[in-house]
Amino acid sequence: MHPVDNKRESDFEYNGYLFWGLIAIELFMSFSFLGYIHIDPISITFVYIPVLAAGCILGPRESGIIGAVFGLVSMWKASAFYVGAGDAVFSPVMSGHPLGSILLSVGARALFGVIVGFMYRAARRSRHPMIWIIVVTSLGRTVHTLCVYSVMGVFFPEMGLTAADTLKGITRLDYIPFLVAANIIVVACYLFRRSDYLNGLLDRINRVDKIYASTSGPGRTMTVMFVFVLMASVSVALYFTNRIRTVMAEYGLDLGEYASYDIMHLQIQFLFGMLSLALLVIMIISMHQKNMNYLYHEAKKDGLTGLPGRELFFQTGKELLQNMSSDQTGRTACFFILDIDDFKQINDVYGHPTGDAVLKEAAGHMKRIFGDKGILGRLGGDEFVALISRPMAKAEIEVLLNELKKAISDIRIENVNVTCSIGVIPVEKEYSMESLYKNADRLLYEAKKKGKDQFVFGYRFEDPQHKK
Repeated sequence: MHPVDNKRESDFEYNGYLFWGLIAIELFMSFSFLGYIHIDPISITFVYIPVLAAGCILGPRESGIIGAVFGLVSMWKASAFYVGAGDAVFSPVMSGHPLGSILLSVGARALFGVIVGFMYRAARRSRHPMIWIIVVTSLGRTVHTLCVYSVMGVFFPEMGLTAADTLKGITRLDYIPFLVAANIIVVACYLFRRSDYLNGLLDRINRVDKIYASTSGPGRTMTVMFVFVLMASVSVALYFTNRIRTVMAEYGLDLGEYASYDIMHLQIQFLFGMLSLALLVIMIISMHQKNMNYLYHEAKKDGLTGLPGRELFFQTGKELLQNMSSDQTGRTACFFILDIDDFKQINDVYGHPTGDAVLKEAAGHMKRIFGDKGILGRLGGDEFVALISRPMAKAEIEVLLNELKKAISDIRIENVNVTCSIGVIPVEKEYSMESLYKNADRLLYEAKKKGKDQFVFGYRFEDPQHKK
């Protein structure tokens, strides 16, 4: 692989925000003029482009799924009485050959997505990725036509189109405009996907998602918001359908069964178009809010260690604590305080720069061992805290604390080893962050009284069945 491309190749992996965003864009384009631009005598179809973009910036699986979405939409749009005979073959209701229509509408488009996804993956790994991405994009429409015509030739030979007719598409007046537009959009997506801005944004959002993973609050809010938008959109569509019928009846016009069905069909298309737009807006708002939350939290982090400071730690901890409780099987969340033993002496004898280096290294070990299991903080001086939201048995916590204690003891200042003392308290329903801190601090004091360089557990760890 070319060394320049290798730097970013690992970035081209599944990302839920990009994936669902492209699905929403595919739906919106399919149900709006953005997907079909007609300037007589040219009619340009852009609905392939989200599939190409997914293959370029995500992978074959994602582009295959979005290709299937493209096919489902075309199948639905073909299931109306106003469509022509050429489009009716894409509908299992109108064609008289349900299996053939499903394979033509959905199967061929999903296959198209998978093929271009693998082609883009090979292009990204080449020595000249940009050149080959342009080549793949330029071939995209032809690959789509080949997939559709091949299936059509097998199941609908009466249409007179087979794989051999694929190249006829390059003689159409809209071929060059589509080619130019597709390449501009896909190359822009590729460059944007590689940009430090987008990767930094996604990294910040993913970090916030990890914090939210242990609480259902944000996810529940988003679900309620989407359900509300769905119900509102359905009510609008039903209202307009009813109003159209009322107006027609007022003027003595009988639309008939087929016309009434087609009006309802169009209203459902309008509904999906509005929902896809709403999904895009909700996603953008959510990403913006999470990014702002991350930046807000970063501004409140300890400048030396990068850990949350007192205010941020207790604020985030309160949010996590609402959805945490002890486990009756002996596995529980926990809170602990860690102090560097004789840290004042380290500062006095070896200087504050050495003390700062010790704090930074100790914080690094805490992040490595406990960073993915809860939230960490530095409250000031040599006082570190952690709220471990992942339920664990006492033996599991002991193993991790011993690993942390060993890592800190490996920090050497000349011929002196650094040690630490730790107080650990299990999380109980009746405990607030303040009470957890107070009880853990008492246990920390016990650890220091017993000779330091050790950890002391709260009594509930000793007897998991002992509950208030």
